[in-house]
Amino acid sequence: MDKPKKNNVLVIEASAKAALPVIKSLAQAGMRVIAADTSRVNAGFFSRYCHERHLYKSCRDHPEEFKSWLLDLLAKREIDQLFPVGHYGTLAVSEIQDEIRLHTKLLLPEHRVFLDGYAKIPTLQTAARAGVPIPKTWYPNDTEGLEQAISEIESWPVLIKPSVAAGANGITWCHSPEEIHRAWPELLARHGDCFLQDFVPPGGMQHKVDMLVDKQQRLLAGVVYGKTRMYPPDGGSSVLNYTVKRPDILENAHKMLAAMKWIGFCDFDFIDDPRDNTAKLMEINPRFPESFRACSAAGVDFPPMMKALADGQRVEPVNGYHENRFLRFLPGDILWYLRVDRKRRRETWPSWYKFFGSDTMYQVCSLTDPGPIIGYLAQNALLLAGDRRARRERLRLDSGSQKQ
Repeated sequence: MDKPKKNNVLVIEASAKAALPVIKSLAQAGMRVIAADTSRVNAGFFSRYCHERHLYKSCRDHPEEFKSWLLDLLAKREIDQLFPVGHYGTLAVSEIQDEIRLHTKLLLPEHRVFLDGYAKIPTLQTAARAGVPIPKTWYPNDTEGLEQAISEIESWPVLIKPSVAAGANGITWCHSPEEIHRAWPELLARHGDCFLQDFVPPGGMQHKVDMLVDKQQRLLAGVVYGKTRMYPPDGGSSVLNYTVKRPDILENAHKMLAAMKWIGFCDFDFIDDPRDNTAKLMEINPRFPESFRACSAAGVDFPPMMKALADGQRVEPVNGYHENRFLRFLPGDILWYLRVDRKRRRETWPSWYKFFGSDTMYQVCSLTDPGPIIGYLAQNALLLAGDRRARRERLRLDSGSQKQ
């Protein structure tokens, strides 16, 4: 094994789209970036900003083996800070954060606080206490509680949601009490704690917020961006984002982090409710989102700020960011185009046919770093050919309705 080098940073889940801006930002800040993932072929490994590569067992399917691998690597190598990126890896890292901190720096809240953000029920309950708007929500604990919740529903449909799930997994639409009664036991058995939530009707923009706070919950930077196109088209992952100034959303996101005593980075999902013109919190994600590069497009560079915070330095707040900067995920936007009708193609904003401009950045494609798109396409070709679960998740074959 190579002699340990100083100024190493470790980025895990290099195949995630969010890993690319993290890897690039840290490398451009003078860090030597070590990337790790489950696959030899992925976007992060193919980036010219990646200096070293490692493989591990899936933190989703083999979490204990992943944790052993990680602690072993950190014990052997001199790594200055760990940056977990994805949904499952960040959870696994949080569970052993005390052991990790014996070897390297890590910017995460304590695990109890992390879980309050990872699970939707405590997140929404905190929001209600903090005065952050949310859709009307019920948390039945038993059959009697379920019946009471159903009696309070004023309009249909409503959604059953798991407290812990990635993406739209487990979200179930119900148009009557009978549908709730049929779906509730199965969802509880499959996902654990669930809740009922009012459906926010179409017509309001969905927004994301990426935010960084220090140990005193001082706001260091925040960026709001809207989801102007998604795949699946009526609700799914964003394929075209645009940065927008929404002080109301920023204020409520910051209010949430202060109420939770959060430390570090966090991502939020809000939706504008057309019934009262209020942006309502749907969930928070205690990790980098896939659309994280939108922050780079807006002129806010989070990873070096996170590095400085972990080093114990005082970080000065970034005030403001660029509006109307676009982030496009071209493979997903092509799927969007193929799935919608001609009228929607013509009326979409900005034009689907606008490919270039100083205001547009791509999630994976880059003329200065062409390797990631090759790695991304190659990895997905292998996954789609050989992994049924990955094929359904990547193509959203199980999804055709609005994710909320």
